[in-house]
Amino acid sequence: MLKRLQDEEQIDEMRKQLYDRGSEVSKIVRHELSDNKVDITRNWNVNQPARKTTDFREAMVENIQEVELSPDIMVEEAPRRRYRSFIMIGSLLIFIIGAALSTLYVFFGANTISGNNIQIDISGQPLVGGGEVMDLEITVTNNNSVPIDAATLIVKYPAGTRSTDDPPKNLYEERIPLNQIGINQVQKIPLHIIVYGEENATQEISATVEYRVNGSNSFFTKDSQTPLAYRISSAPLTLRVDSIEKVASGQLIDVVLTIDSNASTPLKDILVTASYPNGFELKKSDPEPVYGQNVWKIDELLPEQSTKIKLQGVVSGLTEEALHINFSAGPASVNNQFIVEATLDEVSASFLIEKPFIDVNIAIDSDTDRAAIIGEGKSSTVSVSVKNTLDETVYDMTVEVIPSGNAIDQNSIEGGSGFYDSNTNSIKWAVANNPNFDRILPGETRSLSFSVTPNALRTAASYGLEVNVFARRVADSSALETLIGSNKAEAKFSSHVTLNSQVGRNSSRFSDSGPIPPKVGEASTYTITLVAEAGPNDVTGAKVETSLPLYVDWLNEFEAEGNIVYNSVSKKLEWTIGNIPLGQRKEASFQVSFKPSVSQVGDTPVLLNKQTLEAKDGFTGSDLQDSASAVTTELSTEMGFAPKNGVVSN
Repeated sequence: MLKRLQDEEQIDEMRKQLYDRGSEVSKIVRHELSDNKVDITRNWNVNQPARKTTDFREAMVENIQEVELSPDIMVEEAPRRRYRSFIMIGSLLIFIIGAALSTLYVFFGANTISGNNIQIDISGQPLVGGGEVMDLEITVTNNNSVPIDAATLIVKYPAGTRSTDDPPKNLYEERIPLNQIGINQVQKIPLHIIVYGEENATQEISATVEYRVNGSNSFFTKDSQTPLAYRISSAPLTLRVDSIEKVASGQLIDVVLTIDSNASTPLKDILVTASYPNGFELKKSDPEPVYGQNVWKIDELLPEQSTKIKLQGVVSGLTEEALHINFSAGPASVNNQFIVEATLDEVSASFLIEKPFIDVNIAIDSDTDRAAIIGEGKSSTVSVSVKNTLDETVYDMTVEVIPSGNAIDQNSIEGGSGFYDSNTNSIKWAVANNPNFDRILPGETRSLSFSVTPNALRTAASYGLEVNVFARRVADSSALETLIGSNKAEAKFSSHVTLNSQVGRNSSRFSDSGPIPPKVGEASTYTITLVAEAGPNDVTGAKVETSLPLYVDWLNEFEAEGNIVYNSVSKKLEWTIGNIPLGQRKEASFQVSFKPSVSQVGDTPVLLNKQTLEAKDGFTGSDLQDSASAVTTELSTEMGFAPKNGVVSN
C-alpha cells in the first residue's frame, strides 16, 4: 500500500512538471531499442538497470517503467481454444448425415403414413353385353404402419350405368363407407351394376379412396393406378327403320321404326327420340309421343321382344336435297326424364327429294302466297292448277282437297266440277267426273276451282286447304307406284275497328258551364267522348288522331284509357290506345271551351274535327282503319235538349 502511494506521488510530480509553463524543455534524445528479452507472460515487472536521464521526458518514461503493477490488475495471456472449431465441424457433419437419412426415409417409403402404401385394385369382366349385369370387386389394401380412418370408397361409372335395384337407378358416382382400415388390412368390396352402351364401345370404371389419419382433420385421397377398362360386346337393343328413299316435295310418307331387344334381362324405362330436319312435318304417330312430337317411352322390353313406332309426315324441300330423320334410344337421364342419358343405338331414315312428280299451285282470290287475307265475312274463290313436271306421262290422276277451319261448315263449299263429300269432308276430282284426268302428258296442266263462303262471324276466323294429287306412272324400285303431289294454303278473315264520338254536358266526369244554345261573347264548356271498339279479332297499336278548330280552347281536363297528347300550337290531339281485346271498347273524355263570335251567329260550329282510328289486326296482321265525323255544338235530343241547341245566338 505504501509503495502504491509513493508511485502515485511520483506520477503527480511528473504530471506537474510536464504541464508547468515555466519549465524548460530540453531537446529530446532518441534512444536505441534494446535487445534484452523480457518475459511478459505472467508479470509486467521488468528488472533492468536504472539509467540516468538528463531529459525530463526520459525521466518520466523511466519512472513509468519502474512502476510496479499491482497483482490484482495483472493481465495474463488468454489460452488458445481450438476445441470450438472441432465442435462446429462435428455439428455440420451430423446435420448433413441427418438430412440424408431423412431424404432416404421419405423416398423409400419408410415414413409412418403415405398414399403410396395404399393399393386399390379393380377386377371385373373385360367383355360384357349391353344391358347385362356386370360383377365387380374392388380391393383396398393398407400397407402403412398405422391405420387409416374415415375411409370412403368413391367409384365413378361411365354414362348410362344403372343399378340392379328395382326400379333401377342411374349411377354416376357411388360413395361406399369403409370406416377404418387397419395396418396391412385388406378390404374387398363386391359390386353389381348394369352396363349400357353402343356395340364395341370401350368404357372405364375408376375408384378413389378418401381417408384421414389419426391426429389430423384433413382428408387425403388415393386414386386407383389403373381403371377397369371393358368393352360392350353387343348393344342391348337395336333400331331398324323402314321408309322409302326417294320422295317428292310435299309428299306424305310413312316411317316405321322397329326396336329389338338383345339383352338377356328385361330393359326398363327406355327412351326413343327423333331429330327431324326442317323439311319434315309430323302428321301422326302410333303410339303417341310422351313429350312434344319426338320422344317416346318404352316402360319394359323383354328379352328378344320387339316393338314398333309408326310415323307419318310430309317431306318438303328443294330438288336433290337430302333429308335425314335421326333416331336414338337409351336410358333416361336422372336430371331430365325426356333426355337419353346414354345412347344404346342410333339409326337414320334418309330421303332424297326428287323433282316434283306433280306441281300443285293454289290461289285464293288470285292470291298465290298460300296465306291470303280476306275481308270480314266475304266469299272467296279457290283455284287449283296441277302440272305434270315429269318427262313421262302419268295416268288416272285424282285430286283431293281437304278443307278445315272455324270459318267454314258443310254448307260453305261449292265444289264446282268436283264432288264435295260431307261424310269425309273432302272435295274430289277424278277420271269419273273429269275425263281429261285419265292421261296427263309431260308439261300439261289441269285446272279446277271451287268457292268458299264463311259461316257466321267467329273470332279469329280462318280456313285451311290441303291439296293431295295421286297418279300412276311406270314403277321405280325406290319410289312409290302411287305418287303424291301436295300443297297447302290458308285464308284468314280480317277483323274491323269502330270509332264513335259524341258531345255532352255535365257528365259524371266533368262539370260544364255556359249558356245553351251558345251566345256571342259568353264561353260555354262541353265534354267530348271518343269510343274505339274492336271486332272479332284482337286489335293492336290502336291510335286516334284529330284536332280542335281555331276558336275552340283545350282545358286540359281529360280521362282516357291510354294516353292523350295535345299540341297547343298545331291544336292537334292524339289518343294512343294500344291493344283492344276482341269485342271490347275503350273510351276517352275531355273538356273544351267555346266563346262564339258574331260571325258565327246562326251557325252550329264544329268543336272537334274529323277523327281517324288506325290499328292492326292481331290475328291477320293486316291494317285496320275507321273514322268518325266532326263533333259540333249540337247536343243530342235524347239527353233532353231542345232541337237546334247548338245554333249560336246573340
